[in-house]
Amino acid sequence: MSIASPAVAANAVPSTTSAPEIASVLVVTQASLSLVAGLSAIPFAIVEPGFRALSLITILIAIGMFWLARNLRRQRRWARRWVIALEALSLVASLLLTVLPIGAMRGPVPVLVNLVLPAAVLWLLWSRSGRAAFKQTGDQTRAALPEVALRRESESIVIATNNTSPVTMNCQRTSRPSSPIPL
Repeated sequence: MSIASPAVAANAVPSTTSAPEIASVLVVTQASLSLVAGLSAIPFAIVEPGFRALSLITILIAIGMFWLARNLRRQRRWARRWVIALEALSLVASLLLTVLPIGAMRGPVPVLVNLVLPAAVLWLLWSRSGRAAFKQTGDQTRAALPEVALRRESESIVIATNNTSPVTMNCQRTSRPSSPIPL
């Protein structure tokens, strides 16, 4: 049972799949890890000035990924395209680092973070259910906008208040205090 008001519940577009939500959670996980990496590079900027730019770029990319994850969850088509492009770029770069003999991909954590997470997000967004979640008509997209839902909810409140009669209360003083109350 939903607690939402009838106007909001009537305007909600049911999701046909949970692929955008799962992909959004995975992108938020990646953004969190990027943010931690960017913040942990800041102390090394004292010794090496190049780490300042690197940490700032990593933090800005993490903020952008949080923003893309938010819009991916809202099923914005442009966010899906940007996430696919960024995840494909990340996957290609990680595969190149795996092939190059510099030892950048040692252990299970870099493999999971740099290969498995981007591959999972790409698979979710390229799957049939992922593509279907982003195919909406203009009417469904407009109905899902929160401004429209709030406007319709406020209209229903106005209609509900116009249909009710004013309530008056009969408040009469029945007794008067005999002596003033000391302060």
